[in-house]
Amino acid sequence: MATIYHKIIQYVDTNIKETISIEEIAAELGYSANHVYKLFKLYSPYPIMEYIRRMKMYHAANEMYTGKSLYNIALDYGYETPAGFYKAFKNIFACPPSEFQKNNKMKEGFAMIIDNIKNIEELDAALAFAKELYKELKWDFGGEGIIDDENAKGKFSRQFFIDHWKKNPSLMLCAKENGKICGIALGLEDGYVTVEGDGVAEDYKNKAVHEALFIEMEKRAKALGFPGIALGISESQEEFYAKMGYIGKTLIQSEKYRVDELKAFNVQYGNHEVVGTNVYEGYINQLWVAASLLDKGLKKRFEEEIGDCWVQVIVMKEL
Repeated sequence: MATIYHKIIQYVDTNIKETISIEEIAAELGYSANHVYKLFKLYSPYPIMEYIRRMKMYHAANEMYTGKSLYNIALDYGYETPAGFYKAFKNIFACPPSEFQKNNKMKEGFAMIIDNIKNIEELDAALAFAKELYKELKWDFGGEGIIDDENAKGKFSRQFFIDHWKKNPSLMLCAKENGKICGIALGLEDGYVTVEGDGVAEDYKNKAVHEALFIEMEKRAKALGFPGIALGISESQEEFYAKMGYIGKTLIQSEKYRVDELKAFNVQYGNHEVVGTNVYEGYINQLWVAASLLDKGLKKRFEEEIGDCWVQVIVMKEL
């Protein structure tokens, strides 16, 4: 089912500037419209047509941050009249696009911009922003925080990010207003594009900045030929990525329980599709399941009810 969902998302992304119907998607995939509708509800917080409307508006907001005219944006996304576009935009963002553009100072001077990090000084500012954004978690991805020591070479050290920035600066994005960073999404090459430290400042959470960062990341990753985007998330972030068309792969790990025992627990606690198994370093038993991001209780069921295991949710989107 997850594979079919990916195909739906890819179809929508490919045809985002066209008029899309559920019947067209169903015909493309060889399923009934009813089957597509029901399957989509398993993975997305929105019905499929609402998802399409929202993605059109997220893409439109992304283009507004480039300074493109509202009239041309409306035409590009299949709206024959500005009035229809304005109504659809207001339904998503609670204000008309003209007000959204004015509030974000994009029309004159382009004070709000989304682009890749241009130099080491800007990268340092982005890392400082990330440390402040994740200060409660200490940006503890992979058991390590950002290392300030300029001589450090390990994962998530300053040098680590400098090396990745030099390798492909176009994937390390930041949003800035009047020169001050207010959001980041640091994309790293790793087969897929992996994203670290993404997020926006509190005052920018209702301005589509986070959504626009991911739309921009997807555009660039696709143009560079990457097959998809992946990142690990923490609890409470599931709905954001689900609404953006990402799907979850949940990694269940245990030093106590064998893989076959983890499989048995999976049958008992949801019977999710198993997409992979592994024994990491010879003693950590790992089970990958394709669980919907809407199944927010899975982590609790395994970690608290079963015990002696820990759960990490990885979200991904095929491009």
